[in-house]
Amino acid sequence: MAGSKHANSASFKKGQSGNPGGRSPRVGPNGETLTQLARAKTAEALQTLVDLMAPAHEADIRLRAASAILDRGWGKPKESMDLDANVSGGGLPVIQIVRAAEAPAHEG
Repeated sequence: MAGSKHANSASFKKGQSGNPGGRSPRVGPNGETLTQLARAKTAEALQTLVDLMAPAHEADIRLRAASAILDRGWGKPKESMDLDANVSGGGLPVIQIVRAAEAPAHEG
């Protein structure tokens, strides 16, 4: 009975998608996208974060709320790194990646 699992006429041909259009991006009751639904809650979400920053909450909760507000308002800080690649001898590159915070001070 090899192949009987795929023997019916509703089987898809090799390379053919069962859902060529993909999932509909519309998820809301009025056809809104998930992004539109989430953005509609921005003010409420921001107010929740502001409320969580109140001194009545534990320090770690206040810190995470403050970070979330700053990240969304100003963007996350950029992390930089130096990349040094040298090719020698066998032709294989030797790559050293140093995070900016760990980089030794350059004398100069």
